[in-house]
Amino acid sequence: MSQRLDGKKVKSLIEMLSGYHRMRGSRDYKESMNSITDYLIRSGLPENRFRVLKYPADGVTKTGNIVSTLAWEPVYGELWLENPERVFVTSTKVTKVSLVSGSGSSKGWESLPLVVYDGKGDYSGKAVLASEDPVKVFQHAVVEGGARCLILCHMRKVFEEIGRSLNDLPQMTNFLTIPHDRDSADRNAVAFSVTKEKYDLLFNYSKKGSAIVGFRAETNMSKGSFDVLQIDATGFNDGPQVLITAHLCHPSPGADDNGSGAALAVEIARVLNDENFPYSVKIALVPEYLGSVPYALQLKSENNLPIYTINLDMVGADQNKTGSTFILSKVPPYLPQRWGNILEFYIKTLMPSNAGYPLKRFGEIPFMAGSDHCVFTTLGIPSPFMGHLPDRYYHSDLDTPQMMDEKELEWVGLSALNTLDQLVKPDQDLLISVRSKMIGELFGILNRISGREGSDDVFDLLISNYEGEVLRKVFNNSGNLPSLSPLEPTFDSSLGLEWIRTFPQELKDELEIDFASIADFVVGGAAVVGGREAVELLASIHYGVEIGKVRVLTGWMIEKGLLRS
Repeated sequence: MSQRLDGKKVKSLIEMLSGYHRMRGSRDYKESMNSITDYLIRSGLPENRFRVLKYPADGVTKTGNIVSTLAWEPVYGELWLENPERVFVTSTKVTKVSLVSGSGSSKGWESLPLVVYDGKGDYSGKAVLASEDPVKVFQHAVVEGGARCLILCHMRKVFEEIGRSLNDLPQMTNFLTIPHDRDSADRNAVAFSVTKEKYDLLFNYSKKGSAIVGFRAETNMSKGSFDVLQIDATGFNDGPQVLITAHLCHPSPGADDNGSGAALAVEIARVLNDENFPYSVKIALVPEYLGSVPYALQLKSENNLPIYTINLDMVGADQNKTGSTFILSKVPPYLPQRWGNILEFYIKTLMPSNAGYPLKRFGEIPFMAGSDHCVFTTLGIPSPFMGHLPDRYYHSDLDTPQMMDEKELEWVGLSALNTLDQLVKPDQDLLISVRSKMIGELFGILNRISGREGSDDVFDLLISNYEGEVLRKVFNNSGNLPSLSPLEPTFDSSLGLEWIRTFPQELKDELEIDFASIADFVVGGAAVVGGREAVELLASIHYGVEIGKVRVLTGWMIEKGLLRS
């Protein structure tokens, strides 16, 4: 595509980062930050362009709706079946993710009877084998049941269509986490993650009775800090700024998630510095949510929020190897649309092709929860997300640099760089194309909200966000109505992820919607718009779901204290 950004160099940085077990608050996380800093300084960035911001990793501090964990890192773990015969199961020498994030330490070598998880019950002094959600198992088996050890085989985001299931990948070890806030950590439960092959072996032995496992585990879990590395890519301090975010955390290898986003952000910083880019652009490499939320709120308190952000999360996947698709998460309609649409324009323009035929998959989707763009979106900052989902090897020890595609990295990186160029060298033909698309989208939205409760709250806002003044006369007399009820967020910034487990299964089954994404959409809308009916109306249109379902979700959120009305 262009030698402005070299995918080979980005992939080499991913290879470097994949060697670090980048758990939040760990030594390896900090060492990976140091390696990045050293690379950029040796590439010509002045030392005064780097800033490390530290936030508490103490297991008790709450920032917005996000509760800190303790800093955690593994030292060594080893698991064997001891009876009825001795069989090796796993160790951190085989895969670093064999110790579950948040695991405690053993007292030397421990041997325990093995039982299969069967919901709530008495598991005192037992090792519990389970394939269900680790947090639920931890609550039932450890907190309520007294279990000493968990042996887990669980996969998040199953997509059988691309061969992502435990049965499709029986030799893959999944990266798993159990709670390690202060109270949870004090229980010192040991937890291992095992492959489907080893789970089946242990399950079969446990069903025969008298199965015993032996293990040793050493971890460091203590107070520490979640560190954000902020890089001033341009040294240009006049006027507004743009921020590129990528979470640096996750276990080794963690190539696509998210060595790819961090490496690409670092290389973008180097390119902008080499080009003396005349606009303020900063890079923030963060611990996902636990670092990005306090960082964003600090920027807000300093009146230093960016005009927009671009979030890079899982941006390097080889689509053929991983089954993934390049996606762009849209900016919600209650925020300015220009930069998200310019980014989409370049993604489509730069898509690898042959004789006009696309060689890659790409899709634009509604605003999606689950990464650090949510942190800024809910503070009123347009924050498009670029990533690859689903991914066959997501959150596993098979997420290796060998699954990365140099051309994919160039495609994503050049799309971001060309979007930044529009800050200083606006292309009028491009802007005409982008505005035409925005006006088309705006026409559809205004037509659908016409005469409905809440439409009056957002009419002027939408015309401004979509730069569609030309449509004002068309819809000025549409009988728009105000909201009947106020709506405001209880917390600054994103709701995070932990609350999702409290959402009742019966409501999930009843609504059948992407409730987590809609919830963060509503939180951001409440902060910007302030009217319940208006926000619910926009959510219904944006996600293409019945407004009654959005109202049920909003009502639950108000009842649980996540919103106020």
